[in-house]
Amino acid sequence: MASYPDLTRRHVLSGLGGLMAAAGFGGTGMAWAQAAGDTLVIGQTGDIMSLDPAYRLDTLTGIVQKHLYSSVMTRMPDMSVGPGVATAAERVSPTKWRLPLREGMQFSNGEPVNAEAVKYTIARLNAEETKSPIRSFFVNLKSVEVESPYVVTIETDAPDALFLARMTNLQLVPPKYTSEVGLKFNEAPIGSGPYTLDRWRRNEEVVLLANPNYRGEVKPKYKRVVFRPVPEEIARISAVKTGAAHLVTSLSPNQAASLSGSKDVQVLKVESNRVMVVQFNPFAEPANNPLFRRAVGLAINRDELIRGLMKGYASPVKTIYASSIQGVPADAEGDFPYNPTEAKKIIEDLGLKGKEIELAGAAGRYPLDRETALAVGAQLRRVGLDVKVRTEEYGTFASKIKSNQVAPIFIQPHGNVWLDPLPQIIAFFYSKGHWSGWKEPALDAMIDKANQADGLERVALVGQLIKKLRDDASAVPLFAHEVVYGASPSLKWRPRADDLIVAEEIG
Repeated sequence: MASYPDLTRRHVLSGLGGLMAAAGFGGTGMAWAQAAGDTLVIGQTGDIMSLDPAYRLDTLTGIVQKHLYSSVMTRMPDMSVGPGVATAAERVSPTKWRLPLREGMQFSNGEPVNAEAVKYTIARLNAEETKSPIRSFFVNLKSVEVESPYVVTIETDAPDALFLARMTNLQLVPPKYTSEVGLKFNEAPIGSGPYTLDRWRRNEEVVLLANPNYRGEVKPKYKRVVFRPVPEEIARISAVKTGAAHLVTSLSPNQAASLSGSKDVQVLKVESNRVMVVQFNPFAEPANNPLFRRAVGLAINRDELIRGLMKGYASPVKTIYASSIQGVPADAEGDFPYNPTEAKKIIEDLGLKGKEIELAGAAGRYPLDRETALAVGAQLRRVGLDVKVRTEEYGTFASKIKSNQVAPIFIQPHGNVWLDPLPQIIAFFYSKGHWSGWKEPALDAMIDKANQADGLERVALVGQLIKKLRDDASAVPLFAHEVVYGASPSLKWRPRADDLIVAEEIG
């Protein structure tokens, strides 16, 4: 059984000296660089939030939990959905799925991973007393029937094109143990993944040990996997250079460019599912005019942003969706050509030349987000607008978007954990979307229709939504971020588009 974590508040290790001073494993005092054979050390930008899969919201937490728990289905490295605890998912009606489960799997305390565990986990997530922030992901699962010990049938309240994606996020917990410990599960978590918890020292390290009883397809590759929060980018890079870490996350484009060709640090990158998008407040002049919004789209030189500001560590996009998002028509076009001449004419015809207009954005949330806002503001000034750029902390910025108190023009990062087009457009453009200040009945109706469709019909309706966003100039896609890592020269790994790090995929 996993030991209780050290819950004492610790100071964040911000420099390499502190990093090395605390570099032991399980009390052995073995330095990171000496443990390369059986230990994988990963430096992340911050600490995790929880060890309980019912409280997983951020990527850093999701990466650690991925190693502790088995999910019903699995998101494969190519972003397709493959088997997990369930060997397959058979759709027996528009709203019902039958899932045969792998036999012989156990939680690390010996409880069986079976149909009852699936039913219990779903019930726990949806229970009011759990107060799970990810409840909305599973609330549409209307009923769960245990057909046999290793077959479960799940019915949704309506046809659900995201069912398989939901199952990749459904990480199972043991019913008997979890019922006994209740909300204290976070203090001593039990899963059925390839690793178990050795310790969690807040703001210092999470140490995982190989699970000797793991019965999944791919066995643990390392005896230990260690995650350390290292907020400072220079400290993360230094850790790789000295052998104190094998892999570190979140290199900036500037640092990645300077390390290109280095013998000490290998730079690895992949296009992420996060796209930077210029959006508008439709309740603020002149952004309530589609012609003005089109002028903004025509004035932005996206190639200049990608090659100049991002140093090439970003990918061009044709829509608000990254290339990893499935179910988007291949020929969809939601972008705008760079045409400053036409943009200038529109601005002059609208009588807006020299008019002061605010452009808003977040600062410090994603790579060069503040700088992106400043660069776009400079491009808009070239076509005659007197743009004032104001950036602020992301939470404050996001609350202004939802309340329509945001500037006429703003830059919104679009993430997409589902790898499906509908949740993204719902979040940012549906009148009830979590991050949306947009309220247009016609668009809502189109989204509702697409969300109730399936197969090729759904893909075609997504194409119509992309066309409407472009026709109305509701959104101007800029680029997809590339997730950039620093790694030991000998490390072999292909980064994933979903930002996850899976130890068994690293050689």
